[in-house]
Amino acid sequence: MTIRPFLLAAAACALLPVSALAQGDQLKVIEVDVEGGAATLYITPQGKSLLVDTGWPAGQGGPRAEAGKAPDFVLNSAERIVAAVKGAGLSKIDYVLITHYHLDHVGGMADLVKLIPVGTVIDHGLNRENPPVGSQPAQLAGAPTTLFPAYLEAIKGLTRRSVGPGDTLDVDDLKVVVTNAAGALIPTALPGGGQPGVECDKAVRKDQDGGDENARSVGLLMTWGTTRIFAGGDSTWNIENALVCPTNRIGPIDLYVANHHGSDLSNSPAFVKSISPRVIAVDNGPTKGGDGASLDTFRTSPRLQALWQLHKNVRAVDKNEPEARLVNIPEAPDGAPMPILVRKDGTIIVSNPRTGKSETYKR
Repeated sequence: MTIRPFLLAAAACALLPVSALAQGDQLKVIEVDVEGGAATLYITPQGKSLLVDTGWPAGQGGPRAEAGKAPDFVLNSAERIVAAVKGAGLSKIDYVLITHYHLDHVGGMADLVKLIPVGTVIDHGLNRENPPVGSQPAQLAGAPTTLFPAYLEAIKGLTRRSVGPGDTLDVDDLKVVVTNAAGALIPTALPGGGQPGVECDKAVRKDQDGGDENARSVGLLMTWGTTRIFAGGDSTWNIENALVCPTNRIGPIDLYVANHHGSDLSNSPAFVKSISPRVIAVDNGPTKGGDGASLDTFRTSPRLQALWQLHKNVRAVDKNEPEARLVNIPEAPDGAPMPILVRKDGTIIVSNPRTGKSETYKR
């Protein structure tokens, strides 16, 4: 009998003891494996939760089957998210923030709200991305012009809040500020920023962006005590450069949830070197994100202590981290999340459910 992967995710989350919720300075961060989509869960010691993005619709986004074979399973991002939530001892999600309206970020919302109670839903406002002229029906089905009204229908009756740069959210002691949204940026540096950007004289534009909604992603600077976390959804290369050049509006980061799944359409060298993360978590799939060029760029961060990948990149095998820092590999059962504990003094602990081991990084 094949074990459904979301059950593996629940078992993996059990490696992080629920008692961690009682420890006053530990923020639990769970990178849920939604196969190259995005779903990151933040849980405070008091049990309040923020989910950033919801992965794919049921049946989409999973690993491709081998030629002539049926897939081993049908991916359900919402089930994996719920397994992570319940594995952490929670029965609801207080906040769900949708960074933008692409299929692998907003697609799981309709499934999610059927499986678990959700409090407030947060987004950047209206969709502005239109499909290319001549798009086929299959393309239109996954286009933001289709997904956005479906999202609004799914959250009908829930509290909805649309945010812009500078807006804030407090989730217990987790302080969240929006750095960019709907293509707009914070006008001045945040506390901790204000330094000149690094290598801004070498920064170049990259106008390939994977769709207008990527540039409209919600970017978040989160602080937990003195620990600083940045997560930018699919914020694009040009948006990143504007955030740090000529003035670094963000400042140095302890944990970076890599933009755009580690795609080389994002993660500009000027941006990565300017925010200078100590630990980088890449929510890539086996064939999506975690691009070789981005992995090389991540390793240039001046303060880098560790780079972790949710999946081994099978398209650039010579660029991957050692297997101890690869949570999912082709030779092992799929679906394990990446659990991270963040302390207020800057200590970050990353666990690998596949190996049962963890690594601790102190400031």
